[in-house]
Formats: sequence, C-alpha cells, structure tokens
Amino acid sequence: MTVVAPPRPAAAAPAPDRAAAARAALRAAEQRTGQRAGRPAPGRTSEPEGGRLLPVHPGLAGLLPSGGLAAGTVLAVHGSTTLLLALLGEASRAGAWVAFVGTPAVGMLAAADAGIALGRTVLVPAPGPDAPAALAALLDGMDVVVVGPGAALLDADRRRLAARARERGAVLVAQAAWPGAHVALEARGGTWSGVDHGAGWLRRRTLRVRRTGRGAAARPVEVEVDVPLRVERVVGGDPVPAGLGAGLGSAPGAERGEPGPRLRVA
Repeated sequence: MTVVAPPRPAAAAPAPDRAAAARAALRAAEQRTGQRAGRPAPGRTSEPEGGRLLPVHPGLAGLLPSGGLAAGTVLAVHGSTTLLLALLGEASRAGAWVAFVGTPAVGMLAAADAGIALGRTVLVPAPGPDAPAALAALLDGMDVVVVGPGAALLDADRRRLAARARERGAVLVAQAAWPGAHVALEARGGTWSGVDHGAGWLRRRTLRVRRTGRGAAARPVEVEVDVPLRVERVVGGDPVPAGLGAGLGSAPGAERGEPGPRLRVA
C-alpha cells in the first residue's frame, strides 16, 4: 500500500489542508499495521540519539559513523538520488516505514529496485505551504522521513523538525544541505559499469562521497563506495516479467527468462 497525497488542485478550488493529508496517510499506515503514532514500529526505536540503528547495506555502512541510520538524527544526502535510495533500502526491507515529502525526482520503480518496500511507503509529492506541518505529522509515526526540494522550509522549521525527529526516534533525511545535520553526504561524481556494450544492464554505480557532520563525523573524509543498484526481490512484491527495470537496461536474468522484482502500487 503506497499512500499518495493528492497534488495541489486548480487555483479556483479551495486549497487542501496538507497537514491533514499527511495525518490521513499516517492513519492509513497505522490501520494497516496496527501501530499507533508515538509508539515504536517494527525496526524503529523511540530512543534519542545514541539509541539503536536502522540497518543499511553493508557496502554503505562505512559512510555512517555508527554503521547505520541512527534514530533521532538528521542525515543530509545530496548529489545522488541513487545513493539516497540505496541507503534506505535495507531499513525498509527490515520493516521500516518511509515517507517521501516534496521529492519529485524520486521514482517509485527506482525505489523498489533499491529494496524499498512500496507497501510501507508514504508519498506527499507536493506539500505546498503546509510542508512543516505535514513533516511534523509524519515524524510522529514514520521511521524515516525524506525531505525533498519541494518542501519549502525556514531555518526555524528545520530546527523544530530536527527536535521532533529526536523526540520521536525517527530518522530525518534531507536531499539538500541541512544546517546542523549529524551526517552530510555529498556525492561528487562516479562511474557506471556492467552495461556489456549496450546488451546487458547496469550492475554497479561507483561514487566518490564526501562526508562531513558533527561528532564522529566532524572530520571531513572522502571515500569511494559501490552503490547497490537492485535487490533480488522487493518485500511484498511478486515476480515481474523479464525486461522491467528502472531505466537501467534489462532486468537480471532477462536473457535466461528468469523473473525479476515486480513494482506493484496499490
């Protein structure tokens, strides 16, 4: 169940309450799982910074000082949507709920290929002027909330949202620079490999990533990582006809007639 908040209607129609839309999406997620806002969902913790971690792919764990997504912290990831989705894939497959707010560049097929379970994904593509309220509502019940460029925030909004993420034990992930972020990852170019002269599919994305931040991440470092591009199966999905992919060429096993992951949005 992927919950999508409706886009802004024509100017002649009354503007919807975006915060109410976010709360409605959260209630739908609660009804689906039996979880209540303010209570830890599977895979999350209500502990403040320094508590338990949401998992990340082993190949990316070295980018984060704690080796995972620390509950109650702010992570800024910019320069690569591929890296952003790859960092969230393991947590989602482990049972975490993820919300994307104001993220027009994030496609759900690419998210599914990265391992994100669409049945536990909430989308608010155009939050409009109610972005701070919508984000605050989602932080009450989501494990990970991604803030995209379509969510307009003031510095005061960022401070309040960071405090709310800390109180609720959620992970706040920004697609742009975020003053005071615990960890900031900036992708600085890289290479693709595995296309087999146009006859195959992309297998690997190598990125140079500069990490800065606070505490253990205060000392800037630049590392090179191989970003996983797809998983064998998406949680809650079904096999898909060979050839379906996220613009990355044929699906693995296509030449052999083997099924790949299916994107299913309900």
